[in-house]
Amino acid sequence: MVRKLNRIRVLFNVFADVDNTNAQSLNARDLALRLDPKRFTSTLFVTSRPDPRLLNRPGVRLIRLPRRLRSLVIAPHLVWGPYDILFYPPLDHLLVWYNLASWLGTPKAIVMTVEGMAQQIEALPPKIMDRFLKLLRTADATYAISPFVAETVLREFGMTIGSIPIGVDTSLFAPTDRAGRQEPAKVLCVASIQPHKQIHLLLDLARRIPAQRAEFHVIGDAIGSTSYRDALLKRKQEENLRHVSFHGRLSQPEVSQWMRACDIFVLPSQLEGTPKVTLEAAATGLPCIVFRDYGTPSVLDGVTGFQVKDLDEMTERLWLLLNDDEFRLRLGLAAIRHIQSFNWDAVTKQWEEAFEAAVGAKT
Repeated sequence: MVRKLNRIRVLFNVFADVDNTNAQSLNARDLALRLDPKRFTSTLFVTSRPDPRLLNRPGVRLIRLPRRLRSLVIAPHLVWGPYDILFYPPLDHLLVWYNLASWLGTPKAIVMTVEGMAQQIEALPPKIMDRFLKLLRTADATYAISPFVAETVLREFGMTIGSIPIGVDTSLFAPTDRAGRQEPAKVLCVASIQPHKQIHLLLDLARRIPAQRAEFHVIGDAIGSTSYRDALLKRKQEENLRHVSFHGRLSQPEVSQWMRACDIFVLPSQLEGTPKVTLEAAATGLPCIVFRDYGTPSVLDGVTGFQVKDLDEMTERLWLLLNDDEFRLRLGLAAIRHIQSFNWDAVTKQWEEAFEAAVGAKT
């Protein structure tokens, strides 16, 4: 039976620093902010500057980590910490420690999410993939971030799991009036600069569409090796793609400002779950063009944007939006309406029910 009197204590295994743009960190912070403080207590780790929204927030506790030997602080919380739920369990060496010592520690319900397709899971380093699959089979509750991702887990791993969508802060990513804007249109992409994000396809689009019709803006920076980013910058210079601009990594408020200033959103990656940036873009009224490979629920094909099969179709759809301002604005308004169901307030209610169910099943 789910407890009625005591708060459910949730340990979010993330770093809640203000400059952390990792999707799990962003999701955890937005969720912790909205969980009912009368029913839940949320604990998150901080390494430097905490997200100021979390400071002095009822029901939110921050644990500051030292610069060195952070694992020695995190591990006791994972094993012996007085929590009812461990959310976003670790996949690194901390998971090994947790498994070895958990029988001595405080029982917790492990709740995890599946945020990518089977191909992304199988592309993980062997040790990480092995740990992920073991967690997938042993976690007390697992949720995919979209029905499409849940289907891939069933098809590839034979497991049936539910789904809870990613949320979007519709107060930060708010609609704007785009009527009467002049050419060139501004085409935006927000993504980390990694090969699997396929930012080179955006340069291909820029080669096909002249500067007087569209500007292309990329927000994001390299993760790990900079060789892919350097190759993109070199190609931009060699091909004289002056209408392509790289802006590096920006804060969430800055990204929001860019989205409101732009006219179309394009994400050239073919390996995603539900890209959080497409939710944010749609919330501001941007029609999105994405690949159909991952069946994201954030883009309704032909209604709020387009899901395309290849670069040629992506180019065709982009030209369609560039040539028809009224159609582009109509898709943007439809996107704003559609994305209301992904508002964090609505998504948080689903997580509250999921957490209560997980604790109830554990006790």
